Order: sequence, then structure tokens, then C-alpha cells
Amino acid sequence: MDVKKLFLTIRAVLFSCRKFWADFRAGASGVGANVLREYSVPVIAMVQLVKFPVIGVPRQAMITAIASFLADVAAIYLLAGGAMRLFDRERRNDLEESVTALTGFALTPVWLAEPLCFIEGWNWLFAAAAIVYAVLLWRCGFLLLFAAEAQPGGSALRNSSMLLVAVSAAVFLLEKGMLRLFNGFPV
Repeated sequence: MDVKKLFLTIRAVLFSCRKFWADFRAGASGVGANVLREYSVPVIAMVQLVKFPVIGVPRQAMITAIASFLADVAAIYLLAGGAMRLFDRERRNDLEESVTALTGFALTPVWLAEPLCFIEGWNWLFAAAAIVYAVLLWRCGFLLLFAAEAQPGGSALRNSSMLLVAVSAAVFLLEKGMLRLFNGFPV
């Protein structure tokens, strides 16, 4: 995916999510089958590059960026795997690609808010806003992609949303902890 298309996809996910999810379900979103490789990893890498001038010290920035990248990728796999457990065993193979796509696109606000978490005093406000917006994107995508497959009563949506909140909060806590740890290293 080229850079222009990446930014257009980010804009579509954040600002016209219903249309984006409808297009994605129909196959007209322009994003290929491997959402992690074509969308999630480039967005995470771009956010890590934005952190370099925010952190200031090149060595600390590099260590923090690598650790943050690994934490973000682990969060994707943890969230996708946890959400897959909420569906019937027979349908899991059919839904794996959609759950991974839902995870990759819904975590976009969390990734974009990561550089703002280095602002002391306001960092928890940015983190909370990003998590709430990620839950809204998750809900919208979940309802459009899995309306027929979800368990009655919305328990799959509720449980997966709780998992999203827990994983996103853990990512922000881990980011903050890593920054404090790496600030203690001699440069």
C-alpha cells in the first residue's frame, strides 16, 4: 500500500467508519487480504518514527520505538486471538481474516495517540479518548461484519469490547513504563 492510500485509509477508518466497514465487507475498501502487513505494521512503524523527535535522545528513542512496536504487534495478536475464542469452533476459520482486520483497523486511534502520551499531565486524557474511540470503531465494525455470527444477547460484542479496553489500557501502561525505564538508562 502506498503512502497516499495509507493516509486515505486512516482517514476513512477514523472519520467515516460505517462506510469503511461496509466497503470492507463488500471488498471495495482497497485493502488486501493481509491487513496486518498492508495496514497495521506501516501505521505502527509510522507512529514509532513520530516518537523520535518527541523523545529527543536518539538511543532512547530507538529502544523505545522497538519495544513499543513489539508491544503493539503483540496487542494485535492478543486481541485477535481473544476475539476468535468468542465465536463457534466451526466458524473460526472463516472469520479469522475478518477478526484480524477488525482488530487492525479498530486499534488505529490507540496507535495514533501513543506519541501524545509523552505529554505529562494530559497523557491519560489522550489515552482514555483513544480507547473510547477504538471501542466505537470496534463496535461499528463488529456489528457490520459479524451481526449473524455473534452470540445472542451481544455477549460476544460486550466481551470483545472489554478485552479491547483491557489490552489498550495495558499497552498505554506498558508504553509509560518503558519510557520511565529507558529514561533511567545512561545515554
